[in-house]
Amino acid sequence: MLGLATPFKTQNYGTKLQAYAMQSIFTEMGYDTEIINFTYISSKKDKLATLLSPKKLAAKIKYKKSQKGTAGNAEYSKCMAQRNAGFDNFVNQNLRITRNFLSLSALKEYSKRYDAVICGSDQIWLPVHIQQQYYTLSFVPKGTRRIAYAPSFGISSVEKADESLYKSAINGFDSLSCREMSGYDIIKNLTNKEAQLVLDPTLMVDKKIWDKMSGSTPKVDGEYIFCYFLGKNPEHRKKVRKLAEKTGLKVVCLPYIDGYTESDNGYADLALYDIAPDGFVNLIKNAKYVCTDSFHGSVFSTIFERQYFVFERFAQGTKGSTNTRLESLLKSLGLEYRQIKDSELADEWDGKLNKTIDYTQVQARLEKLKAHSAEYITAALDGILPAHEKHIKLYDKHDCCGCSACADKCPVKAISMKPDSEGFVYANVDESACIGCGACIKACPIKQFKKGTAEFSAVAAYSKDENIRHDSTSGGIFTHLAKAIISNGGVVIGAAFDENFGVKHIAVDNIDDLKKFRSSKYVQSNTQGIYKETKALLDNKKTVLFSGTPCQIRALKSFLGKDYENLITVDLFCHGAPSPKIWNKYLEFANANNEHIDSISFRDKRISWENYSLTIKYKDHEKSAFWKDDAFARGFGFSLFNRPACSTCRLKSFPRISDITLGDLWLIQQIFPDLDDHKGISFVLLNNEKGKRLFNNIKSEIFFRDIPKEKLRLTYPVMGTPTKAHPNREAFFNRLDTVPFDELVFKYATVDKKREFKIKRNKVLSKLGILPVLKRLKKML
Repeated sequence: MLGLATPFKTQNYGTKLQAYAMQSIFTEMGYDTEIINFTYISSKKDKLATLLSPKKLAAKIKYKKSQKGTAGNAEYSKCMAQRNAGFDNFVNQNLRITRNFLSLSALKEYSKRYDAVICGSDQIWLPVHIQQQYYTLSFVPKGTRRIAYAPSFGISSVEKADESLYKSAINGFDSLSCREMSGYDIIKNLTNKEAQLVLDPTLMVDKKIWDKMSGSTPKVDGEYIFCYFLGKNPEHRKKVRKLAEKTGLKVVCLPYIDGYTESDNGYADLALYDIAPDGFVNLIKNAKYVCTDSFHGSVFSTIFERQYFVFERFAQGTKGSTNTRLESLLKSLGLEYRQIKDSELADEWDGKLNKTIDYTQVQARLEKLKAHSAEYITAALDGILPAHEKHIKLYDKHDCCGCSACADKCPVKAISMKPDSEGFVYANVDESACIGCGACIKACPIKQFKKGTAEFSAVAAYSKDENIRHDSTSGGIFTHLAKAIISNGGVVIGAAFDENFGVKHIAVDNIDDLKKFRSSKYVQSNTQGIYKETKALLDNKKTVLFSGTPCQIRALKSFLGKDYENLITVDLFCHGAPSPKIWNKYLEFANANNEHIDSISFRDKRISWENYSLTIKYKDHEKSAFWKDDAFARGFGFSLFNRPACSTCRLKSFPRISDITLGDLWLIQQIFPDLDDHKGISFVLLNNEKGKRLFNNIKSEIFFRDIPKEKLRLTYPVMGTPTKAHPNREAFFNRLDTVPFDELVFKYATVDKKREFKIKRNKVLSKLGILPVLKRLKKML
């Protein structure tokens, strides 16, 4: 297995696309590959060093001044919110990422699973990164190969004070390469080692992959000039306007790429915000001309054989300039003449336009460089064979969602689902019975992650039947969808209570039993056997409506291995899954007298939809508590005892692979305030035509209103991101078997104490008139 230490968090297009490319290179070779998620936490010593260093302090003040335009700028805020949502969704949909590590020591233990760890690419060997030691792979245990692929120093020389640090870090690698000649020279001068020059990973990925990712429909109609500037030079924008006047083409740009940039305002005919990395590639491949000062803007212009012009992001001689990486790229492709130096800005466009790029020569050069880079990768991985695992293996609990699809799929019943100390089930393989067919791996929704492709539409809806709406968690839409299926001879499968109020997936084929599915069950459902049962029904031509969490829907799809026209899937906006053990602990506490329970409602709406209670009804009385006052509901709401995989889940990212997605439309006040009667509104996503057809069948029974795309942005992005585990989760589970359940929950299901302290402190400082002064000082720093 390979681990990749590659940047992916920075919200820019190049970072996301190079991470995707790094992952693609090795997965295409057959290696089981994942991107390591590490967050460097600045120590008090680091912060103090910044304050005491005139150089670092000056750089920080300069950056703060450059961002003054962001304060109160609604247009900039709108741009960032839309773009960041696209970035986050791209990561969730396309990158396989580990859980987040906050220390190198924890990462060192985790990294024992790898055959090799590869760092690269982009500017990962800047001085600040060398000091943090992550991109130098200092955490990699002995015996695990350390490989550098296409790292960039981002600088042309190393300062004297940093030389020993660089030398020590570079000497620790088993295989060395770099992206630019300047990097080769640095390595040679410091260590006397010869690194191999290799291509940026984005150039190593087959053009067909980029073409498929970016879609076949152009983001912009007609011919246009696409501008992608990271720098802030207004003269570059003026030069582009002259090109527009010369050619008669419109200018399309992505504004504010590297923070608020005043010169981005108004120079383009069309400024786009809602563009994810795949959309960025789309804009380049369909452009008539591309104007950029970006390395990856130039890379993708080359891949799609565009006529492009490269501007100088930094003026010649600027300290900290990263122009060398672009100059190195252009030189390697024989395209130095595509650069427009600042001294040439006043020149007419005729000379540049008359000299077009001969891509026959460029591609010939590129193929040689690709072959050279591929040889380096092959040599670096020599002796490490692509993994062909015979059965599913669990290296980390964050890699298992507990769906049980692997156990259902095993043809020889060699897999059983066993609970751990927290009560969550995991696959247990009987090695003696396993035949090595790999069926379990193919059924795993995490290992076989598939991207959704459809553009969804959204609806606010609720049942016209007051009883259905009252008994349902939100608006009661699922009941109507299920009735439509059963009325036509179909079967509905979903989560229901058993006789002991455990939660399991069952199948029903009569309308009276639909009440078993009504209202949410905030416990991980037992799904063992349900995938086999579903397949049997589908193969017998029964129409099946299968509902569950996003991981359960993906598990079903992976288990089946093909599409069924008679299958309709409905998933949920999922907050996470507590274990059956937690639920049983709660029932022991809540029902201490062991009375017969008639019913349980996790979301009793009698007070209101927003102020719900958890209610347990007995024969002649009930127990009901507002969610924050109930031990189970509070712990669930605070994400105290969710499954580990929930905190890193990408299975609920958008677009979904289900036909319909259901949830609560909590932001109804911001979207449709006139609909908010506090009785519950369903948030309905129709993810494809199959989902839309079923929804059309129930329209006479419900009230609904389409949600405009601009309002949809208020709510759906957060629904697709993982639910962060409570910081007290580990402490809670460590004491679960020794401390009463309610006492434990109320001790640990709390808001952040540091945040509470800051709020109280700021109130005091504000009354004393000190807070505004401190805020001004902070801005200066």
